[in-house]
Amino acid sequence: MLWGNSREGDEFFWSVLGDDPDRWHVTISSRNSAWWHYEGGMVQFLAELCEGTVEPWALPVVRPELTGWGVAGGGWHRTV
Repeated sequence: MLWGNSREGDEFFWSVLGDDPDRWHVTISSRNSAWWHYEGGMVQFLAELCEGTVEPWALPVVRPELTGWGVAGGGWHRTV
């Protein structure tokens, strides 16, 4: 079940195994046609991907300091 994608063409899925969503793991399909499984949930995967503590395999490196968004004066702007 698809739950997200990246601007580069990577897709993120739930590995739906059973009826308990707390036990669903993440499956990644990279833009390079590589598939891999992360043995944890979505929030943990995204946190470790941003921290750089998970092996990104074929995913691009995440640089949160360059890709964040914030609110200034009531409007959205990209933080650099």
